[in-house]
Amino acid sequence: KVFLIKDLISAMPSVFDCDEQVILECLETLKNHQYISIKYQDDNEVCLAPLVKGKIESENRIDQEIEKMKCQKQYFWASFFGATAGGSAIMLLAFIISFLGGK
Repeated sequence: KVFLIKDLISAMPSVFDCDEQVILECLETLKNHQYISIKYQDDNEVCLAPLVKGKIESENRIDQEIEKMKCQKQYFWASFFGATAGGSAIMLLAFIISFLGGK
């Protein structure tokens, strides 16, 4: 895929304060670690292709995000049903106490 270097810069979080040199260094590091292949590169754009190692890493991150979302969903439902059961138990207890206290 062809990327404009200015688009890569703007896609980075502002915390990193990236410029063209930082992006090119990052791409070179990814290339050296065999995550990507750089097909061509000029002053304005770069053509990248993910390598097997890069695809596996990307898929692993996607799987981790999916697992994290599933875990958060389970915690939500457990909390929801726990709160509902606790509230119902307190309400029932209050009803019983008021019923018995009234006699």
